Amino acid sequence: MAKDHFEFARLASAEEVAEYLTSLAVGLKRGEISLESDERALRLTPAPTVKLELAVRDKERKGRLTLEIGWKRQVASKATDLRVEVPSRPRSS
Repeated sequence: MAKDHFEFARLASAEEVAEYLTSLAVGLKRGEISLESDERALRLTPAPTVKLELAVRDKERKGRLTLEIGWKRQVASKATDLRVEVPSRPRSS
């Protein structure tokens, strides 16, 4: 499968950033996130279990919060027949 890459950066108000985060949260809950900027578009389908990494730095003149969400793609399991066997036990007379 080919790798796809999408980057976006801009100065925005705290309210605008909160809207982006809210949209990402809704997409995670639904299992699909669509990103669009200029002529770029990317659709993601996160796995049901994701990894969350959060790093915070708070210095005298600036702060930073870094949020990373990742997942591994689910490999579709091959459908196979299920066979259940019960050993026969001798009947007592």
